[in-house]
Amino acid sequence: MEIKVTEIRENKLLGRKEIYFDVIHDGEATPSREAVKGKLVAMLDLNPETVVVQYIRSFFGSTVSKGYAKAYESKERMLYIEPEYILVRDGLIEKAEE
Repeated sequence: MEIKVTEIRENKLLGRKEIYFDVIHDGEATPSREAVKGKLVAMLDLNPETVVVQYIRSFFGSTVSKGYAKAYESKERMLYIEPEYILVRDGLIEKAEE
């Protein structure tokens, strides 16, 4: 698996960096969110507790997937802005029981 960052946008209003990337996975399945997040954190020297992988989209017959992640300035800002289901899906918080 190889990741190529195509664009990084600075969103000062929301206090985050918006990262667009391509994942090249020849002969493999679409990589998991955890694997992609780990690679992005290592590549861009980010805090793993403030990075959210929004999506990884794969296309039929292609070995390249497109993705979008957000890296927040602080964990408090991330918890305030991101919807709960995304934080649960990325394993950043536990699901609240009813």
